[in-house]
Amino acid sequence: MLISFFAMSTAHGQVCSKQSTPQTISAGNFDFTDPSLAIDKLTGLRWERCVYGQNWSGTTCVGSPAKLTWEEALRIGEETGKRLPDIKELNTILDLQCIIPPTNLEIFPNTPGSQANGLWSSTPYLSGNSEITNAWYINLGLGFTNYRDVSIKNFVRFIVK
Repeated sequence: MLISFFAMSTAHGQVCSKQSTPQTISAGNFDFTDPSLAIDKLTGLRWERCVYGQNWSGTTCVGSPAKLTWEEALRIGEETGKRLPDIKELNTILDLQCIIPPTNLEIFPNTPGSQANGLWSSTPYLSGNSEITNAWYINLGLGFTNYRDVSIKNFVRFIVK
């Protein structure tokens, strides 16, 4: 039923409600001086346009996105001079006008859309014990924020330091 309110876009089956929902991010809010990065003019964050596993071809993201556990994502970010965004930062690049994926594909092309997977954040879910067993992520289907076990594999979009 929800889908019936959305107009289909042509990008990867992404569904957008352009008539009834305002766009929450636009390409005009980003600097693309380095075309492989989307630099948010408001926050100054330097986002990789491709999810981990993909490469920038000069015009788009190519290759297969890789899924990582939370610990793998934190480690790879540290080893490569990048970092996982916290959950608040990750929410700033959602385009709530669209679902599957909930992002502006002009800014972040070929982002995988998936009801079962999401983008990891660096924010642990604190449940009262000292061991971190869950972390926050953004669902790449409908764009909601939730937490899941850190051993589950999700996609990753890094911020360049």
